[in-house]
Amino acid sequence: MQGSQGVKEGKPRTGRHESAGASTPKPGSPPADLIRAASSPAAQIPPAASESLLFVSRLSLALEDVAKTFFFTSYAPASPTPYLADLSDILAADGFSTSAILAPALASLSLELSQPSLMEVARKHYALAIQQTNRALASIDLAVRDATLASVFLLALFEALTFHGRSSPTSWTQHMNGAAELLKLRGRKQFDSLLGRNMFLDVASEIFTSCAQRRLAVPPALSELLAQVADVVGSDDPEVGFARAAAGMAELANMLFAGRINPQQSIVIVQRACQLDAQIEQLLEQLAGFCMYTVVPPAKAPASAYNNLAHDYDNPKSCRNWNILRMMRLFVNKWIFHIASGAGDAMPDRMELVQRAAGNSERMAADILSTVPYLYTLPPSSYARLMTGRWLIWPLSVVATSVVAPMTARIFARNALHALGRDTGITQATEAANMVDESQALEDW
Repeated sequence: MQGSQGVKEGKPRTGRHESAGASTPKPGSPPADLIRAASSPAAQIPPAASESLLFVSRLSLALEDVAKTFFFTSYAPASPTPYLADLSDILAADGFSTSAILAPALASLSLELSQPSLMEVARKHYALAIQQTNRALASIDLAVRDATLASVFLLALFEALTFHGRSSPTSWTQHMNGAAELLKLRGRKQFDSLLGRNMFLDVASEIFTSCAQRRLAVPPALSELLAQVADVVGSDDPEVGFARAAAGMAELANMLFAGRINPQQSIVIVQRACQLDAQIEQLLEQLAGFCMYTVVPPAKAPASAYNNLAHDYDNPKSCRNWNILRMMRLFVNKWIFHIASGAGDAMPDRMELVQRAAGNSERMAADILSTVPYLYTLPPSSYARLMTGRWLIWPLSVVATSVVAPMTARIFARNALHALGRDTGITQATEAANMVDESQALEDW
């Protein structure tokens, strides 16, 4: 999942949305949420390919081999999921077909080459993988295996790759609902292996983030499992910290939108939000310990930089990880600003809270915008620039639609989205920019 995840090797684990769900089917039955028909005719290998793939095409490999080669040599190394390349062996060990791998592999290749015909083949494999995954979910023995969760993980990755901002993320949400049920079925035993712990933290963080987006309470069983994995890896583990922060955001969002808030509830919400903000700030400090960025001197910053501010990062993953945590602080401080602004005498320190939230929001927005120049230091046709561009869409969208960020920052973010779509050809960037122009909500980004 992309999107949106914990912080390990500079990697906040969140997937496309920074996402996932709560309600799930009964144990032992195939989650109906995961069933979706998707069948299309196969397509031929496209006549054109990027320079990075010419050597593969010249070997006349089968379409699936070309896609898997690209997926494992280009997409996986740039992915925030370090074990992605290992999932193929895990699936094979439990007798799964290659369709679960081929669906996201072909989808990523389709996006890289701008070849819609490849996406049709990807959807065919997606449909096959759905069928096989549902058969595995029908068996309690197979449902708790690593391969089954890996398959659900890869199917959700396919949904993330094929998602467009103006469409509903229904299928994504359904996969996350099914994944939530799987995590509960797998229980504490899943923490016996490093892979099991990593997959749990990845998927749980996606679920918590989706709960926050949909303003749902966190499933209690997942909160209990998170406490159990913390006992295994340590409560100070940054991935555990990120998952806790994502869960905290979900709980706050649920409280904020549950109904009319009385003065006493406002105090409780603001107190929790301030605690969460401090928690995320601590995660940023942890991140600085192993993947700090460089602040470019103002005199050397490009003329197009926001307020002459520019950052340089070791790699695209580092840039993405910083921005995920900055976005989280933007959301939390927006909530603090909103509640404190409308509070009366029951919150005597409300003006101090408002000013602090506005200051935090301004700094987080400026830091996000300072990552834009980094994109343009990467080679124009490189996969690194493409991935960085995709990972910038959501942060820029959040700044562009923030009611707390300065207007200059919001305008810069909007213009940066348009430029991103124009310069990289990423259609989602243009769609996001158009939604900003039309004042449409961007929660599903």
